[in-house]
Amino acid sequence: MSSGFYAECLEEIAQLIRQGRIQEARTKVDTELAMPYVPSDVLPALQDFDQQLRLIAAENRKPGVGVMSLEEIEESLKGDREHQLRAVDALHGMNLRSCLDLVRAYLETDPDPLASALLIDSLIDQQISEELTLNRDGIGYTFIPRYQEGAAESDGFLLARALIGEWLENENPSLFNLCEQVLIREAYLALPLGFEEAEGISLAASCVHLVYCSMQDEEGWRQFASRHQLENVNLFDLKSQFI
Repeated sequence: MSSGFYAECLEEIAQLIRQGRIQEARTKVDTELAMPYVPSDVLPALQDFDQQLRLIAAENRKPGVGVMSLEEIEESLKGDREHQLRAVDALHGMNLRSCLDLVRAYLETDPDPLASALLIDSLIDQQISEELTLNRDGIGYTFIPRYQEGAAESDGFLLARALIGEWLENENPSLFNLCEQVLIREAYLALPLGFEEAEGISLAASCVHLVYCSMQDEEGWRQFASRHQLENVNLFDLKSQFI
């Protein structure tokens, strides 16, 4: 198993299923499968859980139960983060070409950063070829999903992940897991933009810095930065600290 983090995650999913907490298990599996990077020895187990949960859902499904209508999705997209995430999850399982007017209107309303990022990822995955605009913090980003890179595909993300692995994967696996999760979150929150290769070292250092700061360990960061010659690297204001 790649790490204690994933071992605990898989055990938690199994326990949720045993306890009959199917929706919680479904959410956990979907969250992990949505990550741009899943270790090769973990992915088959997650896919097995996914299939198991699909079978359980098929057995328990009644006509019209648990399926959000477009009207319900539209209303939820106007709500708080929890409602927006629920609506985006429902949209993820739909043909987005059939509801582009709804998607377009949502993205133009300065939506929740995480919910909108997950929706954009679905648009990219479905190779949508229509031009769309995301309004975020007063700035409009116009893009065509089929020509955008996925969250884990930009050169800057790939370099940052390689650097974090080089710095921490063997030396401090727990810290590596935390920094990797921050990096993945940043990659999603950056959509529809990605990171250029030249930004990779700053992105990697910024993720590590944020984790040290969250632990209130500035001295630990200074020692880390000195050890890896990062003192003069420009640090980004990561979106994760505001979400």
